Amino acid sequence: MKRGQGGFTLIEMVAATALLAVGLGIVLNSMGQSMQSFARNEMKTRMGLLARSLMQDSSAGPLQVGITRGEQDGIDWRLECTEQGAASPVRLLHLRLTLSHAGREETFTTLQVRGLEQRLQP
Repeated sequence: MKRGQGGFTLIEMVAATALLAVGLGIVLNSMGQSMQSFARNEMKTRMGLLARSLMQDSSAGPLQVGITRGEQDGIDWRLECTEQGAASPVRLLHLRLTLSHAGREETFTTLQVRGLEQRLQP
């Protein structure tokens, strides 16, 4: 090649191709991590909505002291109900809800106040 001729040398082309490959690798890796994060967040949202639904269902009717288990939408759940301050006329219940799915576990707790008309069943 004569001096002054325009164009790229072979080494410049190899270097540009290598930089392009590294850049694409970084972009694809970032996209994969974003998809994994999205899937985790979606499952966490599903578990939160199920927890809200189960807690609302528990507040609608009488509760039994003890453990209740079930499965909904592929998520296993366990509701543990214990009574706090049994000597008072107003009953305070501690609810602990544990949801598990594919090795992931989330726990939700709340307190519910029950009056005399909503006594616990033995």
